Amino acid sequence: MRSKMTFGAVALALATVGTAQAGSGNPAPPKEVQTMSCLVGSWKGTGSMTMGKDKVDGLKLSWNCKRTSAEWGVACNAVFTGVPGIDKYEETDLFGYEPGTGKYHWYAVTNAGETHDHVAAAANSATIEFVHTGIQEGKPLKEVVQLTFKGKNESTVDVRSETFIDGKSTALLTGTAHK
Repeated sequence: MRSKMTFGAVALALATVGTAQAGSGNPAPPKEVQTMSCLVGSWKGTGSMTMGKDKVDGLKLSWNCKRTSAEWGVACNAVFTGVPGIDKYEETDLFGYEPGTGKYHWYAVTNAGETHDHVAAAANSATIEFVHTGIQEGKPLKEVVQLTFKGKNESTVDVRSETFIDGKSTALLTGTAHK
């Protein structure tokens, strides 16, 4: 009997909140959320990757991004070919802005078993820098990704992603993509 009462109270509370929000409409996203529009679109690009003494040129990238969550976020799917040791590197991304901390978050999940939360402060220039910190094989991991948007309607992006393990650079990816 107690669980039915608890469920009923929760259902009533949710219905009340839903009714209150329905009358007020959805708030417009703040400008920090609106600036993520530069990500939206279909991107194609090329790049290179250095891992230790090995360097590979001719990486290919496709990245498709669209607005999500009533315009409050951006969801993307990326595919890289030419990455050493893997036929096709796939990544699913979700970008959002956390107003309480004033930070952007870029959640990435890959077919290489990586799950990263990259964090960035609001950019004051065309470049935004996302940083992920974690552990790999028991050692500190830091990934720094810089996205620099250029051109008419920010239709070009330069990418620089560097991975550090235990403070030492272990991988560097650079490239350019266009809408």
